[in-house]
Amino acid sequence: MRVVITKLNSLLYFFPIIRHNISCRKKLLLPLYKKKNNTLPLYHSDSKRKIVYMVINETTFSGGLSDRFRAMCAIYNECKKKGLDFRINFETPQLNLFLVPNSYNWYISKDQICYDTATTYPCTLLTYHHSMNDKFQKFAQRTILKYYLSKPYNQIHIYSNMVGDNDLYSELFHELFKPTHELQSYIDAHIENLGGKKNYIAVVFRFRQLLGDFKEGGETLSAKERDTYINRCMKTIKLLHEEMADKHILVTSDSITFLNTISSLPYVYVIPGNVVHIGFTFDAEKKTYMKSFVDYFVLSYASKVYLVRDKKMYHSGFALRAALLNKAEYKEIKLK
Repeated sequence: MRVVITKLNSLLYFFPIIRHNISCRKKLLLPLYKKKNNTLPLYHSDSKRKIVYMVINETTFSGGLSDRFRAMCAIYNECKKKGLDFRINFETPQLNLFLVPNSYNWYISKDQICYDTATTYPCTLLTYHHSMNDKFQKFAQRTILKYYLSKPYNQIHIYSNMVGDNDLYSELFHELFKPTHELQSYIDAHIENLGGKKNYIAVVFRFRQLLGDFKEGGETLSAKERDTYINRCMKTIKLLHEEMADKHILVTSDSITFLNTISSLPYVYVIPGNVVHIGFTFDAEKKTYMKSFVDYFVLSYASKVYLVRDKKMYHSGFALRAALLNKAEYKEIKLK
């Protein structure tokens, strides 16, 4: 009986991933690739087989920044095991404006991207279950990824937010990426203002459209409800301050309204700038996208990272990924 249940659980994870790939290839990717192949200049091949993690403006289903980071690390890890040439094509924002190769060179130029489906296989590998530690989900994704990587094409283009091994995330990320000089200068300045690495705590709020000032899905509260909700969130921060009065508190959020409100608290540190969701916004300026990268790295150097949760707020993976990056303690707390 247990074997039967295990097989059924595994199928529940395989089915939506495979269904989306079949549907997306037919309705979006194959027509899109045909159009690009007919309109873009001829690409320059170096004849070496490549596995390319793809983010292009026409596809928005791979999630936000942290979702894409986890997928890049997971796919890179499998390519590393198999000795495959892994590359990243990440549009809007252009990833290499913020992160550059560290010990592994993942860069690929636009003219090395092939859209001819006779030699290139575009595919999707998405996450459908909220538990990032679910063994069935990880098994299904790894199995399907291995199947994709075995296909006899010169290039395999993977659109994904798949889940990898949390224990390896920091190591893999640092092999792939280091901040540009510009990004690093912002990171260093904010960490200095906070008293140095591991000398501050961080609190993350992920409202989506709750406060009416962020472009994403979800409900929006009325003006009266927003004021009450913001006050509850501020109370949560104040209680943390009472517990750790000697620590600065870095607060990050997708709501500029909330950040502007709490910045009046003397022990709260807010990194200036607006935040956008990269899966929903393709026309922002570089400095706007920069905010997300700065938030991510400065969060990673906190001693503790708290994600505030309730039924209305989104269970974001951004705080967890940041904590994993430089081994900060991570905890989820309920809104007071």
